[in-house]
Amino acid sequence: MNIDILTCYVLAGTGALLGLGLMSVIQSDQPHISISLRIFRWGLASLSVSSLIVAVPEPWLPDVLKVIVGFVGVGVSFLFWAFRELHGQVTKPSVGITLAALSGGALWTSAAFFSDTQFLYTVGTVFAFLSVATAVDQGLLIIQKQRTHSNEIGLILLAIVFAFLSVSLLVHVTTHPGPYPNDWFYYPSWLRPLAGLILALLPMAVAALVFSVINERLNHKLRHRVLSDELTGCLSRRGLRELGERMVSNQSSNPAQLAVLMVDLDHFKAVNDRYGHSIGDQVLCHISNLMRMHLRKDALLARYGGEEFSILLPVQNQEEAQNIAERLRQTVEANPCETKFGKISCTVSIGVSFHKEDSSLEEDLAKADTRLYAAKKSGRNKVDCTSDENWALSVM
Repeated sequence: MNIDILTCYVLAGTGALLGLGLMSVIQSDQPHISISLRIFRWGLASLSVSSLIVAVPEPWLPDVLKVIVGFVGVGVSFLFWAFRELHGQVTKPSVGITLAALSGGALWTSAAFFSDTQFLYTVGTVFAFLSVATAVDQGLLIIQKQRTHSNEIGLILLAIVFAFLSVSLLVHVTTHPGPYPNDWFYYPSWLRPLAGLILALLPMAVAALVFSVINERLNHKLRHRVLSDELTGCLSRRGLRELGERMVSNQSSNPAQLAVLMVDLDHFKAVNDRYGHSIGDQVLCHISNLMRMHLRKDALLARYGGEEFSILLPVQNQEEAQNIAERLRQTVEANPCETKFGKISCTVSIGVSFHKEDSSLEEDLAKADTRLYAAKKSGRNKVDCTSDENWALSVM
């Protein structure tokens, strides 16, 4: 299959230009995403300008393309830098700019002073280094994440494909030295058409995948805001119902049982009346942080309303649930809240219920709330975990 490589250059530049427009549309209040978007724009601008300059008179083309490849090196370096920022890996601007300058400088120096063979060696080496570094770096970052977006894997695959092309160029230059075509696209005849198509589509593919990754993250953050309490960062009541129902439904395939805890701060109105609502908010955040620190990762902690919190967590038996509730009570009592007015001691009352196969989450919460009321009525700073007659039967 014959393919016009110069057309591929133009298509690559056009794709980078469209990608630049796509990156300009996205707005984010997350610092690392905003920074990565800015760097992506720099990279795509470098690729678009360099690739579109091929519309020069034919006799000048070989020398022009030698210069262009340096700008491509700068653009790819910016993309590598932007990928790191996208995953929250802060890179000093001086480091990112130095990497881009070294990449572009190496390519421009080889174009001006080295032989054609050495120039192509430099091209293959620089691009192989950048693409392999991108694939390895992004792969390690993604492995460390709890959630991986499919488009993040796509970005790694694109880096691997680019690395394959760069290594193929090095191998072909080594085994078949010269003469070289005016377009400097020196690949085996069987690979040349495919490499041209990849070059034409690569910038737009990168931009589209990055757009999808950022859009997914922004949607995830928006959903997190909807399901979270703005003050404490715990789940909201809506979040508790949505994720709690899911946890309840999962219990059918889980040998553990589900404990439901209702936690209420004792005499919280007195704190607000004496110190003001801003200090009351500080106390609420302090209590929620204490509970979050002393709960397992599989527990759901929600602010149910006012000074009342709800906790859902899998347990093996009633004794374990009671021990967890008692530990939370003791932790709150032993850790007063530091404020500008000094230490404010706090206590909590806790009611505990257990999910049964025929009960709903609302019924479980209502039962825990009833036991919370009993704990407060009996003197506060207590845990009410009244034994369920059916508990033993429910775990058999």
